Amino acid sequence: MPDLAADISLSDLIHLAVALAIGFLIGFEREHAHRIEARERSFAGARTFSLTALSGALAGLLDGSLLLPSVLLASIAVLTAVAYWAMAREKPGAGGTTEIALFVTFLLGLAATRELVVEAAIGGVATAIILSMKARVQRVASALSEGELHAALRLLAISVIILPILPDQDFGPYGALNPRTIWLMVVFISGLSFLGYWLIKFLGEGRGVLLTGLAGGLASSTATTLSLSRFAKEGAEGRAVAAGIIAANVMMLIRVGVLTAAISRAVLATLWPALLAGAAVGAAAALYLWRGRNASREAETPLEIGNPMEIRPALVFAALLAVISLAAGFSADEFGNAGLVVVALISGLADVDALTLTAGRQAASGAVGVDPAALAVMAAVASNIVVKGGMAWAIGGARAGTPVAMALAAIIAAGGVVLFVF
Repeated sequence: MPDLAADISLSDLIHLAVALAIGFLIGFEREHAHRIEARERSFAGARTFSLTALSGALAGLLDGSLLLPSVLLASIAVLTAVAYWAMAREKPGAGGTTEIALFVTFLLGLAATRELVVEAAIGGVATAIILSMKARVQRVASALSEGELHAALRLLAISVIILPILPDQDFGPYGALNPRTIWLMVVFISGLSFLGYWLIKFLGEGRGVLLTGLAGGLASSTATTLSLSRFAKEGAEGRAVAAGIIAANVMMLIRVGVLTAAISRAVLATLWPALLAGAAVGAAAALYLWRGRNASREAETPLEIGNPMEIRPALVFAALLAVISLAAGFSADEFGNAGLVVVALISGLADVDALTLTAGRQAASGAVGVDPAALAVMAAVASNIVVKGGMAWAIGGARAGTPVAMALAAIIAAGGVVLFVF
């Protein structure tokens, strides 16, 4: 073993100080948590954790191998097991979080002297944060339904398990089908929808249709338009409903911009002024209608868009994206740029995202020009907006449908003028 008195240096002292600070931070959090929980006795507090981290650091300085750290870790394990057994006898069902945190603290102290001082400091702060989140985690877990938990797991499954094993290779006519690229877009859209769902859950409900429209538009502007139109039919205040529907379509324009940026920045450079103009007009119309609403009649009904992570809609979107990719490839090959615009107008009746991704991919690969791709995206947006305007009129009636139709027409006009003029 090295002579500590001879070999000690300023960096060693710094590492010891970092280890001690890590132990004290984690131990202080544990001691505070035990006081909040009104425990009569606690397994370990700030002093025990500080000494544990310091012992790990000293073991790392005294022994360059793993022998001494392993012996100390085993000793701590025995002491921890005895203490936990004694506590469990008095309080059956006691958790082992503090005991596990003690092991982590020893390893962090050891890491601080093994050229991992920054990583150890990050780990110490992260450990303290995780330990302090107990109450919040329990509240979220209690509020989470089984379906929502499964939805989160499905999102992780399609992102972490399925995506990496798909081949990154072009297949089919015109090389239009790349399994990994198509599924990556499914993950991207599903992630946006999932985010929108949680915004609705935690922000939209009970705060009015405007906020609901903003959050719902991130998940599905079509579903949002349908749900809010039904609210109008059931007697909700017409101007408030119209403001919510328009806000959802403004969010749709923002989502199109995000998707385009992810695929082709060149297309975005051509498209963003038109998207910005349409969004600005829509936002102004929504704000005007919202301020002019009759607040006393506003219906605080939650939006019903369903679970955004059902597997079937994700598979349907993947199939739709594949079909549009093939159709766009065929149309561009047979009819040139005009063919892509025709496909955009038709596909926009049902969905904007798939055409946006397809046009961006084709522009990025050079299959079509940047300007035709931007025009195709705007054609799909216009087609989709027309459908939702008709939906609002047919379902919500004239009270909500008239201002919606006027505002959506202004959005299309603003975007079209900017796209063609500038």
